[in-house]
Amino acid sequence: MSYILNKKLLCSLAIAGTMINSTAFASENPFATVPKDYWAYTAVEHLVETGLVDGYNLTDFHDKKVVARYDLAQFVARAMANENRATAEDKVILNKLQQEYSNELKIMMVMPAEPAPVKEEPQATNNFFDNGKIKWFGDARIRYQTNYKADTPKGYTAKDRSNRIQERLRLGFYAEPDENLSVLGRVKLENTTNDDNGYANNDDANNNDEGAHGSANLDLLALTWKQMDTSVSLGRQNLNIGQGLIWWDNPVDGIMVTQDLGNNSLISAGWGNLTAENWQKHSMNAFIANAQIGVDDNTKFTLGYLKTNSNENTLWNNHKNQWNENPYMLEQIAYGINTQLSDKWNLTAEAVTNRASGLPDGAQKNGWWTRLTYGNLKWDTKDTWKVYADYMSLGNYSVDSTGWAHILNTPGGDGLGGNGEKGYGLGISYMLADNTNLEFNWYKLRPYDSNYSGFSDYYDMYNLALNYSF
Repeated sequence: MSYILNKKLLCSLAIAGTMINSTAFASENPFATVPKDYWAYTAVEHLVETGLVDGYNLTDFHDKKVVARYDLAQFVARAMANENRATAEDKVILNKLQQEYSNELKIMMVMPAEPAPVKEEPQATNNFFDNGKIKWFGDARIRYQTNYKADTPKGYTAKDRSNRIQERLRLGFYAEPDENLSVLGRVKLENTTNDDNGYANNDDANNNDEGAHGSANLDLLALTWKQMDTSVSLGRQNLNIGQGLIWWDNPVDGIMVTQDLGNNSLISAGWGNLTAENWQKHSMNAFIANAQIGVDDNTKFTLGYLKTNSNENTLWNNHKNQWNENPYMLEQIAYGINTQLSDKWNLTAEAVTNRASGLPDGAQKNGWWTRLTYGNLKWDTKDTWKVYADYMSLGNYSVDSTGWAHILNTPGGDGLGGNGEKGYGLGISYMLADNTNLEFNWYKLRPYDSNYSGFSDYYDMYNLALNYSF
């Protein structure tokens, strides 16, 4: 480190010091007295003790207390001249003093080069879940559901009701191999016990849950490239469209391009296979688009679009709607809003219409849903909570209620082309501990059109879930 020290100027400034206005030296007066308890005294004492300040010992320094900022800066300048002898600890202290007395050092015409960086020893870690290169995460859930299909009308025998216990474990990782490149992957293991679905043989080949339970599935694996405000994701990825009425947190195999518009606004579009995970024996390609406009920090409007690319695809053939006769046809447009009414009140609402060509006569194409939430649940904070109330009115061709592609925890309505559903529900979610949540909800539903369905009520639906994440 090189320095220029003009001693003549030092003497001149010392004589004239009392005549100089403090504003000439930025925010600090170099001749102001430094309080006895100020941290700089201890710091300079250390440098004197280690011998970096030539010509002084601790007794000499103590004799000078209390001193002006300018006086302390002279000690710093002397220490800077001997920085080649400084230890790593000394350099840290000296760099801090240089920053504190930078104005005084400039007055002295001591012009240091950039302080040499202090090399920090890497911290040893045994944390498998965050090793600096790959971040691991996961979650576990145990859920009990009564009438999980919710498509059985009252009056049927008891065996026609559905109940089950589900266990789910997911383990994922996130990595950034390059500044603009990231990888997200996850494996899911899900199992179902006490599964009474109303069929004589629970292992029937037509069981719609096959392939999703009792084995590990590739839940996510996507590569994302990002440049400035543009990102491109390729692979198996979870998508959220609009407020979630037509698609929410379900995997899609495909490609999505997203442009961040700033101010809580974005637009995205892409193509993918909707049957990425659960419906392994089928293929359902679709075009997907999504737009979000932030009005302010509390309110955003959304516009979602999903269109299947072929109408000849069918998924299951063991439901009352007989999808093998009424093909899977979607061209959904969803309009939504999410607004934080106050610190604890939130309102979400979304409407959807299905404009697909070739729908049967009398198809109920429209639907809507709203949720009012009260509370301030924080996932990482114990004893936080929220309660919510839902109301929905979903025509039989507006959404796929059985496929669970939507945000609602209600698969009633026999899926696409069945009876639809309308009704209300209540829920509560409570953090038992940090990252540990207990949630319960109940829904009372009935067919969208009783004349169409031939009955007026479903069995009530219950969900109880214990969740943990890390």
